[in-house]
Amino acid sequence: MKTALALPGTAHAVVGRRRRAWRWLTAGITAVVIGLSVGPVADEAGIDWLSALAVSCVGCGPLAAAVGMATLITSRRIRRTLTVHAWTACTAVAIPPFLGPPRLVLRHPETSTLIPLSVRTVAPRHHLANPEPGGVLWWAGDPRIGGVIAPPGGEHLLWVRPTQSPRARRRDADAAARRGLLNRPIPPQPHLPASEAPDQSEHLDLSYAALSEAAQRMDRSGMDGPLPRREPDPRVVPWWRVRSLREISQVGPATLNAAFAVATLLGWWLWTREVKNYLPLLVGVLSACNAVRLGRPALRAVPVVRALHRAARAPVPVPKRYVALPGFDDRLVLILFPSPGRPEDLPEASLEVNLPGDPRHPGQNMPPPVGTLELRGWLDDTPAVVPWIDGHPLWPRKPYQTVNLDDQRERGPFATLMGRGTPQRADGIP
Repeated sequence: MKTALALPGTAHAVVGRRRRAWRWLTAGITAVVIGLSVGPVADEAGIDWLSALAVSCVGCGPLAAAVGMATLITSRRIRRTLTVHAWTACTAVAIPPFLGPPRLVLRHPETSTLIPLSVRTVAPRHHLANPEPGGVLWWAGDPRIGGVIAPPGGEHLLWVRPTQSPRARRRDADAAARRGLLNRPIPPQPHLPASEAPDQSEHLDLSYAALSEAAQRMDRSGMDGPLPRREPDPRVVPWWRVRSLREISQVGPATLNAAFAVATLLGWWLWTREVKNYLPLLVGVLSACNAVRLGRPALRAVPVVRALHRAARAPVPVPKRYVALPGFDDRLVLILFPSPGRPEDLPEASLEVNLPGDPRHPGQNMPPPVGTLELRGWLDDTPAVVPWIDGHPLWPRKPYQTVNLDDQRERGPFATLMGRGTPQRADGIP
């Protein structure tokens, strides 16, 4: 593979990004044209709702066109970069930002140079800059001017620039070094054919001692920024008073949109209806539709949250040894072992949980990478268990899963978590 664009998945992603940019640009221009054409006619005909819709088109069209133009410019930069540079697999660490776009630090596999970067993309795509669970991102570009990063596979492209100030670059590099970036193994490179890549999961040591060593090498227990506000104890308060459970239930956005829709429609009916201003009516209807869209997943999530809340209050805890390994997209994977036990014990189960801390600063108050926890809940037909570490619950993202290491397909994810596999899905520091 001479350049990154020679990879079929990357080439397809570039074409798709350019196509989306043109769609936004075309939609914005079309909305403006329709608004300017229909608005005067609707005013003359006295069709108030159509006139309000035309005003909305004229107001929102330029915004959509601006988004399309910005995306088109970024797409051209990405294509130029990928045409010149090849993909390089780098170990990476995400730096939780206090404000602004995500930041991360790459370690070049050949020179061991640390490359601090800032991601330039919209908020819904910020999670793609998270290098977990394998701690690897693909990089193509020049550390001095910027380039492109992607999760392994090269199918989700993000434009990045060097972190602006020398002080911020030094701070990010120091934080990455503290989190073990310099001690991670060099990942397999994209130019190596899959048939030649060794299968590291087959002979992988998955004992408690080996997994503990990997967890301590990738220890993320340090804290960045202020401590989060302590949550109420879920054993003594209803679930809706626990912030983490409210976020899992997704009732907040649905309730907010529903309340805004009711207030807007009520205000239009009481005060604006007589003057025939239909813009608040349009805004209220759109908010109501959005509330319905957000309410459907909330209805499915609330029973799950109630089950977790009941499990967290189970009276008889079961002690387990655990090894905490970073997972994908701000998650933590707890590998569970019998307690007490021996260093050569193999895993008996795994549990994927949310990171502790504030949503803006995930990872604060991280538990130790190795230790003992208490499992509360029930392992019946629909297992619902909640691990407690040092008196704090960690809320699961997925059900409790037993481990069958005789199945080769279940050994592969362990290689990824230990930084020895690929997920399935510069200059020096001044």
